[in-house]
Amino acid sequence: MRSVLLLALVLALSGCMAPVTPATRVTDAARELNLACRFGRMDIALGHTSPGARTQFLERRSTWGRSVRILDVELAALRLKDESNAVIHVDVAWVRDTESSMRSTRVAQMWRDGDGGWRLVREQRVHGDMGLFGEAVPAPRETQPRDVQFPTHVIR
Repeated sequence: MRSVLLLALVLALSGCMAPVTPATRVTDAARELNLACRFGRMDIALGHTSPGARTQFLERRSTWGRSVRILDVELAALRLKDESNAVIHVDVAWVRDTESSMRSTRVAQMWRDGDGGWRLVREQRVHGDMGLFGEAVPAPRETQPRDVQFPTHVIR
């Protein structure tokens, strides 16, 4: 009786296990890489980058945690080109240490599945604010504050 129950339990559980899809695997890898970057864990993030992209990956994030603070990262879109290539769009909310304005940048990350799992091979800014990856940003123009008060008249 006991062996019948055990066999029934094994069969029931094996039917519930669905295979992990490539989309799920690349999403998990991208989420882990981007969250690790947000919290300054570049050692974990580098494990998800291809060996040829690691130097540029670190250079692009050299100001993170110093002059750029990452507030949030969000995976916005996923497009599987085929079983081993994917593009993931990531929205990054960030601020400069010298400013109080929140900025937003969308980054397209190209991922490839190979031996060792999904790896980031290339990325580029798609749109949004420049400066996230250390790009040169023109200095803001100095403007005189406009007097919004009514002129003062003295009545005697």
